[in-house]
Amino acid sequence: MDIFLTATEARQRFLELLADVKDGERIIITHHGKPAAAVVDFERLQLLTELARLWQDPQSLDHLRAAHEDLRAGRVYRLKGDPTVQRLIALARKKGLLKRSARACFHSSFSAPLH
Repeated sequence: MDIFLTATEARQRFLELLADVKDGERIIITHHGKPAAAVVDFERLQLLTELARLWQDPQSLDHLRAAHEDLRAGRVYRLKGDPTVQRLIALARKKGLLKRSARACFHSSFSAPLH
């Protein structure tokens, strides 16, 4: 939920606003009745920054589109629990997407990318 405050109100309630932001609220600070600034938690800011970077990178955007198409077409695999690297590799091998290399006893080599 968004909370709209004037700059004066925000200044008076600043410490309270920090607690609200930690609880998931977005604070919109207005100046002369128009939105002028927003206060969001730091993790959300980092996420938004990273998403903006992805949307500006053509290769990343192509990968996102391909993943979305795979999802829409039903080309997904469901895992119970956390998707660890080991579990993903095991699933890919089971589905024939990966082959075990001759050096597998030392490390994993991939013969096909996972999407």
